[in-house]
Amino acid sequence: MTCPLCHAEETGHFLDARDHVTGQSFALHRCQPCGFVFVWPPPASLDAYYPASYRAYHPLILRFFRFIHRRRVRAWTRERGTGQALEIGCGHGWMLAALRDHGWQVTGLERTEESAAFARDQHGLDVRVGALGTLGDEPQFDLIVMNQVLEHLPDPRERLAACARLLKPGGRLVIGVPNLASWQFRFSRQHWQHLDVPRHLGHFTPDALRGALERAGLRAETLRTVSWEYDPFGWVQSALNRLGFPPYLLQHWLSGADREHIWTPSGIVMILLAAVLAVPGLLLALLSWLAGAGAIMEIRAVKGSTPPPMSAH
Repeated sequence: MTCPLCHAEETGHFLDARDHVTGQSFALHRCQPCGFVFVWPPPASLDAYYPASYRAYHPLILRFFRFIHRRRVRAWTRERGTGQALEIGCGHGWMLAALRDHGWQVTGLERTEESAAFARDQHGLDVRVGALGTLGDEPQFDLIVMNQVLEHLPDPRERLAACARLLKPGGRLVIGVPNLASWQFRFSRQHWQHLDVPRHLGHFTPDALRGALERAGLRAETLRTVSWEYDPFGWVQSALNRLGFPPYLLQHWLSGADREHIWTPSGIVMILLAAVLAVPGLLLALLSWLAGAGAIMEIRAVKGSTPPPMSAH
């Protein structure tokens, strides 16, 4: 049972968690040397675990996400100017469109033609389908973005090494992932919204991710744990999960699924309780950000002048 992040063999059972889509239980194992936590054994295929409503949020929620993403891109462009940018798992293409609006030449990468269609059709973006290896190994990008992507991958070590090879010297890699060292996880444990097994195959602490970046030839520059779009809601949903309500029901409802369960007595109680929990959830999120222990972390790393070694795995 080798760690997918550092390849150490000192791993052991960490906790069990239940999938809110299928009801199946999955074991999570922890690597003792690096602290990475991963689903073991991982499913042979994840297709059955992604419902049609996955991330199909209400248009108002999507508009809020778009606003947050564009603000984040403005912060990056103030620091970096312009250049060649790649987003892996670009989704709706909001970040790429914002980068293009600031003068960047942009490329997106998606897993399927269906997922790439929206960004192509709505924004006219260059979105390619396939593995990262289809872009080659030559340094060609000044910026690579992986936002809420790395935790879904079975091979995070290889993906980071490939990103390092594609970056020009001095280029930046921006990664956003759930933070296993967060207050929210410590409170929720197996009920944590961002555990989301088995779709999230891996779970990072800041130290685990920094170590993985160093092994790929990248140096972590900044760590930020502020997330307006995920953190306050995560406190509410995780608390509801822990209190015994149907897992992730509020999230399902916001995604357009399970509407018939909302207007039951327990569903109405859940909505009322969620409204009560909204304020303390926001306050806990703010306090955790001040402590550097928010539920989502964003790490920016830079590539040095020495190319990273090719992975042997």
